[in-house]
Amino acid sequence: MGTSCGFMAAPHEPVSLAQSLHFWARNASNESALFQTALRVGLFDALTVEGRGEPLPVETLAERLGCSARGLRSLLELLVCLDFVRMDDTRRFSLAPHTATLLGDSAFRQQLQAELPWWGPMGLLADAVKSGEPVDFEGQRWDVLSHLRERLVAPTPFATPAHEDFFDRFTRSGLRTQVLLAAGQSGLLAALAEDVRTEQALGESTSTRAPGVLLEALAVLGMTRRQEDGWALTPEAKTLLEGKALAYLVRSLSVSARYWEALGRLDETVRHERYVLDLKDPEVSGRFYADNSQQITAVFATHFQLSRRAAATLAGVRPLEGAAVLDIGTGSGVWGAAFARTSSSTHVTYFDQAIVLEQVRRNVAKLEVADRARFWPGNLFTQDFGAADFDVIILPQVLNVLSPKDVPDIFARVARALRPDGILVIAEYVLNERRDGPLDHLYFGFRRFMTNEGDLLSASEYAKLLADVGLTTSVCIPLPTQELVFAARDGVALPTALAPPPRPPSV
Repeated sequence: MGTSCGFMAAPHEPVSLAQSLHFWARNASNESALFQTALRVGLFDALTVEGRGEPLPVETLAERLGCSARGLRSLLELLVCLDFVRMDDTRRFSLAPHTATLLGDSAFRQQLQAELPWWGPMGLLADAVKSGEPVDFEGQRWDVLSHLRERLVAPTPFATPAHEDFFDRFTRSGLRTQVLLAAGQSGLLAALAEDVRTEQALGESTSTRAPGVLLEALAVLGMTRRQEDGWALTPEAKTLLEGKALAYLVRSLSVSARYWEALGRLDETVRHERYVLDLKDPEVSGRFYADNSQQITAVFATHFQLSRRAAATLAGVRPLEGAAVLDIGTGSGVWGAAFARTSSSTHVTYFDQAIVLEQVRRNVAKLEVADRARFWPGNLFTQDFGAADFDVIILPQVLNVLSPKDVPDIFARVARALRPDGILVIAEYVLNERRDGPLDHLYFGFRRFMTNEGDLLSASEYAKLLADVGLTTSVCIPLPTQELVFAARDGVALPTALAPPPRPPSV
């Protein structure tokens, strides 16, 4: 047994500020919600302690707790990766002894319980900074500024590093996300990026009455420091937020903020699969993915590097001259455009919701491949993609939005649309075979569950589903930040290694 993540309840903050910012913007609030939800639904108490009883399968735990098995699995796999829960080779779960010791401390347990009601009010931190007053939430007044000071700025230390680490994950991870979000929304980070400012000047320029606590919290995060005449970004933070980086960070945080309420009510979703942020709702989905396509476009050049490398990898075994390519769930258009740029005779069909394709048209024109583009609006869940019409079909980060029961159907429709010697390209987060890592992938899958979307799979799970629709040959190749799965019928050559990075594109 053990974990693929390589540490046991060690301090989890990355060593550099750049890595920390990435974690705080993307996964810190997920981490706190994970631990708080596990406590709310009784998961920690339902698990037997390793070595003191039989480990339990997820189905038994779900029955005992009155929870969704899929919801519990989304919690358990992350807790295994973080080594607070253990999993044996038959996928039965138990509580790590060090976790049991922490939660057996009744005073510490009470401190954890006391934090649970604060999730909703802390989502209003930006309002509190602006007004300088407590916020109203569900008929009560909450002094979130004092709470932030007591928990993050000047906290009371715990008895042991293990207590400190658990509480940090449970409470402070989510607070760090809110601190950055409030600093971005208020304009405080932008004002600091311009110059050293006094607290009064910062308050006036950002129309905030209580910037002081936020400035102190940012100092704890290594973002700000006091100078004789006021406040400034630390040298490392100033370097990280130069140019367009600050605007990108603020946009990333705004995307994370859309999950806040759903994370705070995640116990409802784990128990009843009741989705607070339901991306199967067409209206909610339309708004969310329109914003998401704009966010992806903001890092277009980086994503284009990945997609060009994937196209070059495929072109090494299957020339793309004259190829008909279908990019399903195209998002920003970056994947199809990379294949179009590989050969001047490649034609690409971009398929997505009509509102998303509006941005795709602009991106494709910018990359000068619009003359070989077709834009196909439709519904991912029902669209017939035709019969033997395409040489290459791309599924770029699409399968994770589908519920597990829908994946076989889209594979069947894709296989039918591929020509006999066609190749399917899947760009996706692929889990290891134990399904206990990589950690970033598991957090991504965690968000997919809570928004009524799909599951992440391992390479062997993909291989079985693909073989069921006749794509009996498949390979999984690591790509920076994600993985590539290539699949085809018997006898079709597939890549076995990733092509070298392409030269930087002119985007």
